[in-house]
Amino acid sequence: MVSIFSMVREFDAYTKPMEDFRVKTLSGGFVTLIASIVIICLTVLETYSFLSTEVVEQLYVDSSTSDIRVDIHFDIIFHRLPCGFVTVDVMDVSSDTQENIQHDIYKLRIDKNGLNISDTVQKMEANTNKSSVANASPSALPACGSCYGALPEGSCCNTCDEVKDAYAGKGWQVNIEEVEQCKSDEYLKRYTEQKGEGCRVYGKVQVAKVAGNFHFAPGEPYRTHRSHVHDLHSIDPSKFDASHTIHHFSFGKDYPGKAYPLDGKLVDQSHGGMQPEGNPHSESEIEPPSSGGVMHQYYLKVVPTGYFYLDGRIENSHQFSVTFHQKELKQGVSGLPGFFVQYEFSPLMVHYEERQKSFASFMVSLCAIVGGVFAAAQLVDAAIYHSSRALQKKLELNKLG
Repeated sequence: MVSIFSMVREFDAYTKPMEDFRVKTLSGGFVTLIASIVIICLTVLETYSFLSTEVVEQLYVDSSTSDIRVDIHFDIIFHRLPCGFVTVDVMDVSSDTQENIQHDIYKLRIDKNGLNISDTVQKMEANTNKSSVANASPSALPACGSCYGALPEGSCCNTCDEVKDAYAGKGWQVNIEEVEQCKSDEYLKRYTEQKGEGCRVYGKVQVAKVAGNFHFAPGEPYRTHRSHVHDLHSIDPSKFDASHTIHHFSFGKDYPGKAYPLDGKLVDQSHGGMQPEGNPHSESEIEPPSSGGVMHQYYLKVVPTGYFYLDGRIENSHQFSVTFHQKELKQGVSGLPGFFVQYEFSPLMVHYEERQKSFASFMVSLCAIVGGVFAAAQLVDAAIYHSSRALQKKLELNKLG
């Protein structure tokens, strides 16, 4: 038994010097104290890193099919565009309206201060406007109404439509607010009654996973040959102010760390371009104030994103980058005042995966911290000790000399 213990003692790699041959110095005490503090700090940081979750980002080619539907969530306030004129259209890349889309879109009338005019929430239908427009009865108009110079003298225009046709024949733009025959136009009445109001539009819409656009704009949408147009009933486009505040805008569901580039953005054409919410009179305006209708265009690059939780759950969502552009509809410029979103899906997708360090790697890190700091401290202490001894011997030799 004694011989076995003797053999084991021969394997001791940690030889112990005799206590009489140990030398303790003040510098060695300071080095040991500092090394202990460093070890404690690094151990605490390493423990925090072990207990926290690391998110690893990876990039893949998007292999999902285009049959997948993507939810677009939004909450937008139009400060000076009445709810009675706001329509929503969802279109694909070929400018055809998307069919059989699922949506839950609501609008709420507000005043110029953003307060609710009514608690009644109206549900909107995408790609349609169910409002009906009735013109005045011819019997209520003069026997021979003026054509306002669009037809030869002596010609009669007794209805609003006849005035519009006469102006169309000349290639002129009629303003029904100045035409007597159009005073009883239902669309103009509604515009006059709701003038100065705003509208809050919120909800979600499902779109196909193909490039396309959706927009909020005034007028009644309809198709003509290969184009999509809105009938403003001859009201000057400059009368419609699509200034807005974006409270929320996102593609897909939320996940930890998701960014929302458009949230809190204010675009007020009476004060300039895009500004942060809550600062409508900022001096850092992007563009000078506009006096006419403005087409607010957002170009979005949408990236499919998957978030993998530690517990195995997977959240499929989307993130996006945005470019903003304003188009002022001056004389002869084509377009429509409103809020337009052009989106395109990226062929690549991003995966965020939550990971946690294993306990084995945590213990290895702790051992490396303790061993490494003590080894470095020993080298520093040895350098200080030998340097001080060499300096002391030199001083003694100088005294003897």
